[in-house]
Parts: sequence; structure tokens; C-alpha cells
Amino acid sequence: MLALAVVAAAMVSGPSTSHPALSRTAARGPGTTSSTAVTTAPPTTTRPAGPPYAVADSSIIFTDPSRPTPARGSVPAHPGRTLRTIVRRPVGAPGPLPLVVFVHGWNSEPEYYEPLLDTWAAAGYLVVAPEFPGSAQNLPGTPVSDYAAQALDVSFVITQVLGGVLGPVDPNRIVAAGHSDGGTTTAILALAPQYQDPRIKAYLSLAGQIPPDVSAPWGASRTPGVLLVAVGTDDEYGNEALSTQLYDTAQMTKAFINVPGGSHLGPFVSATPMADSVRAATVAFMNLVLADPGHVTAGQLLQALAAPAGSSAYQVSAADN
Repeated sequence: MLALAVVAAAMVSGPSTSHPALSRTAARGPGTTSSTAVTTAPPTTTRPAGPPYAVADSSIIFTDPSRPTPARGSVPAHPGRTLRTIVRRPVGAPGPLPLVVFVHGWNSEPEYYEPLLDTWAAAGYLVVAPEFPGSAQNLPGTPVSDYAAQALDVSFVITQVLGGVLGPVDPNRIVAAGHSDGGTTTAILALAPQYQDPRIKAYLSLAGQIPPDVSAPWGASRTPGVLLVAVGTDDEYGNEALSTQLYDTAQMTKAFINVPGGSHLGPFVSATPMADSVRAATVAFMNLVLADPGHVTAGQLLQALAAPAGSSAYQVSAADN
């Protein structure tokens, strides 16, 4: 039986830079071995219901004893996978909530992506972003690429969240998203039949690629769901060509955002009008796909993802394959 350990801490982020006092409570959820939650007092000022919503920050730890953590340099492999997970929740959004599971890049941490994660939560999505035990930066040892195991981690986390530990979630509105190696993990979930999870309806691969070391019939047949690939033209790791190959290979309804002058990470997390536009486009993509899964067309994607009038922040294309 899968074990689940939970530790949570929360704060509400709103217009102010300060946070209300915290009060501690305890709770247990399905499959939970222990739980400590931290909740916030109501904000002192009234904020209208969103979107955009105020965003509550919390964390939770999921433990999967059924699969191992790989060796990280001098740190040996060991049984089980522990996934410290940050959570972003839209305050006051009516449930059940749509869910986004986000996969960080190699030698990175989920906290690096907070501008992107908070944008999604403010739009009404419950966002969970695990720290993956093979590729994370701050864990003991040297990070390793762990694409395929991370794809299974995403499905594991979906199962745990649907169990109710974070409140009601809509099982028909689930998104898998990731950046760099995390975008590659998303590509595996979308295109590799042995890793596909039918609960996922939308995929966001940000500066990702088809992994060189995972065997699958890439592009051999049409796959379900809708895919968004986004990358900067000045990606310093050469991922523009690799992301383009991913987009071209995918046999599914799909869209491609190319960001002129965009770096590897900047188009998704920087504090610039360009990045604001790209983040808004990811929200538009998820809103469109989850409103009517299975019936989205390339024409609808082009309309929904069009850059703001007069903006050259990015270029978009789409196809029904």
C-alpha cells in the first residue's frame, strides 16, 4: 500500500507585502500518516473574488515507497521517493478546482518558478510543484536526469491529490506542465504510450524536448489531449530546435509559442511585459482546453493564444494532427 506523509504550511499573498498572523491546526487526509497544517487569518481588507484570486502558499510531502530514488553522485540510491511539494491555491475560488502538476528543470527547485505558479493559481488553478528527488538542486549529492521516473511521479501525485488531501479537485480538469527537463517529462507523459495518464487533458512543455534516453514510438500515432510547446529563440542551451522537433513530432492538437529573444527561463518567470504575455498565454491555453476537453481545434488555439494587439512578445502557430 502506498504511504503518504504530509506536512503543510500556508500563507496568503495579496496586494500587501506583509502577511497576517498564522494559526496552527491539525488534520488528517486519506492515506495520511500525519498532518500539520498552518492556515491564515482572513485578510484585513476585502478583496473581490477573482480571477485574479489572492494566492495561498503551502507545502506538503508525498512519499512513494514503491519506487527508488536514484544515486546522486556520491549519495547512493535508496528505496522510496520523497516529494516535497509546494502548493499554490486560489483563495475563494469555487471548487472542485482544476489541477496543475508542475515539473521543475534539472538542477533546479520548484521555488524558482513562483511567478509562473502564482499566475496559474491567481487564475483559479490548484498548483502543485514537487521537488523531484533525482533532479532537484538542493538535495544531497549531484542532480541527475530522471525523466521517466518523474513522469511516474506526476501520476502518483495526481492520485494523491485526487484522494482529497488538498480539498476537492475536478478529475476532468488536470494539466501536466514542466520546464526544461521538466518539459521533457511532460513530453513523455503526452507522447510515450507507456507513460500516458488519461486523467491529464492538457500538457505544457516549456523549453522541453523528446528525451534521448527514453525509448518510445514517438509520433507513431495520434495521442489524446492538447499540447502547448513554448521556447525562446535565444535559449542558451539550444532548446529552440529541440522544442521545435517535439512540436513537429507530436500527433495531437497542439500549439507552439516562439518567443523572439527569449532565454531558457526568462520568458516564463521574469518580471517583463514579454514574460507577462507568455504567462497569460499559458492561462488562456489551459482555460480553453479544460473548458471542453477533446473538442479543441487549432483555430481556437490560434485565437485564444494570440499576442495582445500591437505586441511582438511571441509568435504562435497551431495544428490539428
